[in-house]
Amino acid sequence: MLQDLISTFTRMKRYKFTGETIHCDLCGSVERDIVGRRDRYGNPLQTCLCRGCGLVFTSPMPTDLEVDNFYRRFYRKSYHNAYKPTAKALLRAERGAASRCEAVRPALKPGARVLDVGSASGNFVRFMADQGYDSMGIEPNRAFAEYSRTENGINVQATIWQEAEIEDGSIDVITANHVVEHFRSPVAALKTFHRWLKPGGAVYISVPNVYNPDRTPYGRFHFAHVYNFTRETLIMLALKSGFEMSEDYPGDSTNILFFRRDVPVENWQIYPDVYTKLKTYFATYTNRRYFFSAKPYARWVQRMGKLGGDMIKVKGAS
Repeated sequence: MLQDLISTFTRMKRYKFTGETIHCDLCGSVERDIVGRRDRYGNPLQTCLCRGCGLVFTSPMPTDLEVDNFYRRFYRKSYHNAYKPTAKALLRAERGAASRCEAVRPALKPGARVLDVGSASGNFVRFMADQGYDSMGIEPNRAFAEYSRTENGINVQATIWQEAEIEDGSIDVITANHVVEHFRSPVAALKTFHRWLKPGGAVYISVPNVYNPDRTPYGRFHFAHVYNFTRETLIMLALKSGFEMSEDYPGDSTNILFFRRDVPVENWQIYPDVYTKLKTYFATYTNRRYFFSAKPYARWVQRMGKLGGDMIKVKGAS
């Protein structure tokens, strides 16, 4: 409990940045509405909704140098209150590795080469290696990358995706589990992934869904997530970057397996009403409405039950 309290205060510390005004990374528009002025801890953070395509992002956007500095030096401490993986984080990573393997199974062939971007403690990379796949990772935090190499014995490059040494056309499957929302240019990242993949390869992307009526309104935004996606904007991002969606994923999911196309589609903006939908959502789904519903209290009970279960498993494993 004390550790959780310390972690909360650590996360409340603001990462100061100057930033700059940019065009929408997805559609290029400069027209936007302000939908948030503070982060989940009350720190100043302006978040905007693009009028052209409905993408939600931080504006002013931190510069390349400010983003790079944050992830190399501060992110793990700010977000997890740890420079190395905690027992609880490792337990969750182990739990998620098997489910992610199942999510990408339609794209896996025997001996497939798998790359995990933002590999953290390396549990997924190790899990895939144990399944017989040629797996590797990219992790910008040096302490986490070193843990991956020494504790898990896996191949992890301690760098950002822009500087990774990956040969074009050499990868069968790329996974990006809750990392694309951190990238300053998701379009540039996915176009790079497209180059790295073999013909017929696939990328699995999982991001938080900003259009989530079960989520606390005041907790929507924080600095680490410079972009906030819906299912629609994620699909349009993939289409513009040279991918097409697998048909096997649920209709409300923002965890999607995309397959590489040889040529990106020209008409990628297939959801013209995202801006209107989100503008209404942000205007009507307020903190007042949320706290006068049963959702926050049911969520708290569920969270406490899950936390208790995790603590028992962590103690049992130690």
